[in-house]
Amino acid sequence: MWCFLLFAVAEAKFLQELRKPTGVSPAYYHEQIQDHFDPANKKTWQQAYYVNATYWKSGSDAPIFLCVGGEGPAMDASAVKDSVHCNIAVEWLKEKEALMFALEHRYYGCHNMSACPVKDFSRHDALNFLSSRQAIEDVATFVKAMNAKYSLTRNLWITWGGSYPGMLAGWSRLKHPELIHASVASSAPVFATFDMPQYCDHMSYAYTVSHFSVGGSEMCKNAIRAGHAWVEERFQKADFQAVVDKFGLQNGSLTSLDQRIAFASTGVADFPAQENDPLCENPVCNIAKVCEVMTNQSFGDEVDRLVHLRKLQGLGKEHSRRGRLQAQVFSGQRGPLRHSMSGVVQQTADLPDFWFYQTCKEFGFYQTCEDDDCMFVRGLANASYMATPCMKLFNIALEDVQSNIDETNNHYGGHLPTDATGKLGRCVMFPNGEVDPWSTCSVLSAPSPDLPVLSVKGASHHAWTWPSRSNDQESVMTARTQIKRQVDIFLEMNCGEVGQRPNVNTQWIIVMVCIVAAALLVTILGVFLYRRCRPSREPLLRSPRRSSSLSLQPQ
Repeated sequence: MWCFLLFAVAEAKFLQELRKPTGVSPAYYHEQIQDHFDPANKKTWQQAYYVNATYWKSGSDAPIFLCVGGEGPAMDASAVKDSVHCNIAVEWLKEKEALMFALEHRYYGCHNMSACPVKDFSRHDALNFLSSRQAIEDVATFVKAMNAKYSLTRNLWITWGGSYPGMLAGWSRLKHPELIHASVASSAPVFATFDMPQYCDHMSYAYTVSHFSVGGSEMCKNAIRAGHAWVEERFQKADFQAVVDKFGLQNGSLTSLDQRIAFASTGVADFPAQENDPLCENPVCNIAKVCEVMTNQSFGDEVDRLVHLRKLQGLGKEHSRRGRLQAQVFSGQRGPLRHSMSGVVQQTADLPDFWFYQTCKEFGFYQTCEDDDCMFVRGLANASYMATPCMKLFNIALEDVQSNIDETNNHYGGHLPTDATGKLGRCVMFPNGEVDPWSTCSVLSAPSPDLPVLSVKGASHHAWTWPSRSNDQESVMTARTQIKRQVDIFLEMNCGEVGQRPNVNTQWIIVMVCIVAAALLVTILGVFLYRRCRPSREPLLRSPRRSSSLSLQPQ
């Protein structure tokens, strides 16, 4: 009894602390298993998580929202307050009186080495425990721990995420339906691929989209292509100095193939597409503003417009951010930049490029410009060349990269997401943005009614998961409403979990079946007793039966 009272007091104090003053916690730490697939490995580490219990009522049956962490910048308390990947859930907390968690992805919190699965990155096996499969098991272990900590016996978990976290959110539900009821996997490229020319091809398409304030046009795309065609022709003629002079680059900066790839393979300037924000305020920071420059003939021909675009972006003699990261990776050295699916991010210079490791070990996604649909410099490098740093940085051979990708698709199902038994999964929604190049590897056509999709016109990479703004694209605002409506449908569905509560309709069906069965049983019992107890209609004494003299035979 005393133990129960002490636990209740501690829980009340914990929830009270979470509600002061915003209901958002500082980082808490969950003791996580280092390797979920090796029972002999007993090592653990401290995994950071955050809680928003502002509207949560202990003991209620309200849903539990989990924002799944990914490969982006280090997670902090904004993940459950002003979330980049999960703000639909944040903005829904009051109405649903839901409890919300955000769980940091293993390794991507290693800026804090006390919350890192390993302690020494100089070891050759330091990255052995970095994978999506380990991350999914982290989610499962965390859900079990929070169920026990918060006494969550009647609550349905919904996972949320965008980009790689969207992949993990969906896969966590699919592989652990006994723990997670449903998921919203926004902008989740769940189909791994070695060569991804469709990324750059879709960027070309994005620059033709004009509706919902995107501001692109065919004229814009053609101008970008014409400018890069000039660079492409100079490269083919080995006239590198002409390009150096035209763009004001440092002498000798285009001598090697790696340098030329870094400068021009994904554009000689920054061309936002997946990160397009119609409301951004910086110079030439979105498709509309880039197209204003590229279609303005007063700046000169198409090449001159590219030069002017770089000047407005403040690039000077440098490559674009993507180009600088590309050069860093090809050098085989660690540095201050690293890959993420949402773009280039800063990191501590002595840490490995965790996401590039995952591309080698699981996903590929090597973006190339090879065919007529690409508007940049074509043919600089194929996917095999783009994957060569896998050997330099991580000692992963090229043939192993391809087999790793095949295994990923076999395990998760690719465009046909599968559950833990290998069957088509259920209760995951896949929203995607029209101008997002990553959408080309997501689920765009619903494999079944229980795996619905949503195409958001004019939207970029999970634009609807960001905090709402009053002047957001109309399509993005509508998408938020549609996603919440679908989650409500999921919450009323029996998604097939073991031990989860049935929905209201199912409850009524069960009640009606029980009533009918009980009525039938009473009727049968009544008939049986009536037949046993009814009085006999035969006389008590019978006289001897006489033989009849009547005959039906003719006389």
